[in-house]
Amino acid sequence: MINRVSAGIVFVAGPGQYAISDAEKAHVLAEVQNGLGALAGDEPRARLNWVYSSLSVDLPTFTAWQGANWPGLTEPFYRQISDALWTETNQKIYFFNGSEYIRVDPNNGWTADPGYPKPIAGNWPGFPADFAQGIDAALWSGTTQQIYFFKGSQYIRVTPANGWTVDPGYPKAIAGNWPGFPADFATGVDAALWSGTTQKIYFFKGDRYIRVDPNNGWLVDAGYPLPIKDNWPGFPDDFTKGVDGALWSGTTQKIYFFKANRFYNDYIRVDPANGWNVDPGYPKPVGLGWDAEDKWRDPALVQLGFPAGDPGYTQLVQSLQTSTGSQYGYVGFFTKMPTAWFAYANGLNALKVVMRTTGASFLTWTSIDRVYAHETGHIFGAFDEYSASNCSCTDSRTGFFTEVNGNCQLCAVNPTACLMINNVNVTCPFTEALIGWKAFLSSIDTGVHTFVNNKLYLFSGEYYVRYTGYTMDPGYPKLIAGNWPGFPASFASGVDASLWSGPTQKVYFFKGSEYLRVDPANGWAVEPGYPKPIAGNWPGMPASFAAGVDAALWSQTTSKIYFFTGNQYVRVDPANGWAVEPGYPKPIAGNWPGFPASYAGGVDASVWGDPNQRIYFFKATGYVRVDPVNGWSVESGYPRQININWMPFPTAPLLRERADEGVTGGEAPRTQTSDTD
Repeated sequence: MINRVSAGIVFVAGPGQYAISDAEKAHVLAEVQNGLGALAGDEPRARLNWVYSSLSVDLPTFTAWQGANWPGLTEPFYRQISDALWTETNQKIYFFNGSEYIRVDPNNGWTADPGYPKPIAGNWPGFPADFAQGIDAALWSGTTQQIYFFKGSQYIRVTPANGWTVDPGYPKAIAGNWPGFPADFATGVDAALWSGTTQKIYFFKGDRYIRVDPNNGWLVDAGYPLPIKDNWPGFPDDFTKGVDGALWSGTTQKIYFFKANRFYNDYIRVDPANGWNVDPGYPKPVGLGWDAEDKWRDPALVQLGFPAGDPGYTQLVQSLQTSTGSQYGYVGFFTKMPTAWFAYANGLNALKVVMRTTGASFLTWTSIDRVYAHETGHIFGAFDEYSASNCSCTDSRTGFFTEVNGNCQLCAVNPTACLMINNVNVTCPFTEALIGWKAFLSSIDTGVHTFVNNKLYLFSGEYYVRYTGYTMDPGYPKLIAGNWPGFPASFASGVDASLWSGPTQKVYFFKGSEYLRVDPANGWAVEPGYPKPIAGNWPGMPASFAAGVDAALWSQTTSKIYFFTGNQYVRVDPANGWAVEPGYPKPIAGNWPGFPASYAGGVDASVWGDPNQRIYFFKATGYVRVDPVNGWSVESGYPRQININWMPFPTAPLLRERADEGVTGGEAPRTQTSDTD
């Protein structure tokens, strides 16, 4: 998450309650800018520069929940139900949610009857007040032609043939009235159903169930309770852990189970005539699932002149990205139309955030800034870290960096309050790594080409990358620690300079006033006795260089070594006792033709590029290229940006990138444009 990013906002409105006012749009835009501005402020080195675009679409003929699997229910019922039942009396199905219920007619397209939902109170005569506020379970009994409702440790019985009135003497305790009920079932049940196939009743509690035989004194059958798992063939895993509702349908002679997931209400259909197996194609959403978005997003895209589906919003993002000169881009849809969840993003390398208010107005949603920043984190690779996401500390994801979800609330020892755990406008270290903020942000620390394997390495902080030619190898960046055997902790946290030595065929790393020597022929291990001080081991090294060097370089052209500190450099001749040559140190200025003034004042890193026999000097976010066979001059067209030419890298705001060495790897941006500086 670096550089210039196109942040497109699309408002999709509809008729009536789905309209979005200009005041709401202004509020949303201000919130988004606040959230993304705060996110950019968490890491100034990333040089994030958001470029906002706003589009509005109106769909005046839009009808909500078209295509729902249970037509005509309202949104609360599409999210979750308390239980459901079918009754032979009128051949209809009743869904209960809280203090309301809806009646569905299977003989009329399984559509909800007009006028629903209705309150339980006043429509189910004799219901006790606490039952009218909501029930736990409900069932129709074909044996008695009566309905049973359960709430906590009590139940009531309703006789449809008697005006749908609660029978006298109810509520009653489950315990003592349902023989053989286990104690935990007697304290309450989650769901219940009567099966016309077996003429028996099934009660569900957590991940277990019992079976009751009305024709045997309403006793629980022997051997129960049993686990749902493995006894109901084909049950999805989450259904084996418990169900919210269940019903027998005399219309289809099948059983329906309902279970709310994190986002919406699912159901499965079981066919007793087919080994009690779940029918193919289930589970399905009671209403709409993630395709709820398609119902309004696709018409909106078409209205904007783009195709429907993924190609449409991909082209929209690319259009906005190109028009704003951005390196990356994504789009956020804001709507009041139905969605599977109120806020979500597609995840790493995706292009889309969806935000929906279920309230009357966006104006009352005052956390848009933090929620949108959270979803933007997903776009660039960050994990959810809160408990309800079922996160895991062992989950890992590869963006530019590969990192685990180490701040997961379920497993981290001391999880940190931050953006991905509770929408606080602060990013934790794990999130920073996942979105690419761990290293390679402000400079390259050092680079080295090792001829033994013909690879080029660049280091930044505790990480390094490796190139074959000028293409980054897969699996990088990697941590220094654990990948360079024998590195002391101080060196593993970052090095200042490095070089290859042709005479010794070894690699040298410098940190402060010390250095290491690594033997590639011995498993790339640090040799015994290291680190050693620079002073006394590199003959003739001036005191300022012995205290630490900024960059180091082996030149294949001269077979000599160059050290840079501040605005000076020295040259070492390995063939002459590794001594600093006479006349050094010298100023960089005037001795390295074409060096810009800022580079002559000091460089961060240098590296030999073997594929083209050139030398590269890095300074902050730029670099120059030197041709040793052309008077050691800086080539024309330099300095250039590290960004794009070597890897995704922060660059000055408003700069646009150019292609150079053909260097690729990591999170390559989707488009490249010519430079304008």
